[in-house]
Amino acid sequence: MDSSRDSTGRLKGARRAVTALFVFVAGVAGWLLGRTGATPRAALPVLFAAPRFNDLLNQDGARVSSAAFRGQVQIVTFLDPYCNALCPVIAAHLVGFENMLAQTALAHRVEVVAFDIDPATGPRQMRAFLKQYGWDPRDLHWQFLSGKPGQIRRIVTGGYHVDYQIVAHAHAGAGSSPALAAGGSAPQPLVANPLADKADVSFNIIHNDIMMVVDGKGRVRRIYDQADAVGAFELLGEVRALLAVR
Repeated sequence: MDSSRDSTGRLKGARRAVTALFVFVAGVAGWLLGRTGATPRAALPVLFAAPRFNDLLNQDGARVSSAAFRGQVQIVTFLDPYCNALCPVIAAHLVGFENMLAQTALAHRVEVVAFDIDPATGPRQMRAFLKQYGWDPRDLHWQFLSGKPGQIRRIVTGGYHVDYQIVAHAHAGAGSSPALAAGGSAPQPLVANPLADKADVSFNIIHNDIMMVVDGKGRVRRIYDQADAVGAFELLGEVRALLAVR
């Protein structure tokens, strides 16, 4: 018998055994990490029913009702197209979220819904505002909604429990656009908003910095009281949790 060939065969066999063992251990370790490496997201409680509405106008001038969002997760917020504080930041963040979502299979199951709290604006201003912060007009899952002042007040304050106030510049300070923070109010740093600069409106709208996650049954499941600080991956996690997608 060729002893060198025999020893070489045993060496190769030993290497295959070690490799097989390594693959097995790595597989078990990967399975364990998959089971225990991430803390499962806690179930989101049902907080209250989101308000229903009909005949609001979106940024394209189309009429929209709350029934159109049945079965979809909604990311809801409240914006003023003439705001130059937190609204531009929120809009930019949500456009980034939408762009990320478009790369997943969840894009058609999520709607970004913003309510226009400024009675002086309409679809034209809403489109201009969104475009400034990267919105693609071909994106059909962004709904910026406006209506009559009383109708918007009923939905936003009466339904979502989000307060806002129209304040003349003489009281708020010309050129400022403060926003109500949780537990009180404080002026916010100015953010570029060319639309507001061109309009030169005579009032500000003070409002809560709020974002909500609404499930497919129209129930509010999460409230963020610092909407400008909510990241895209955080929102994606909430969406996946509600849609039971892993």
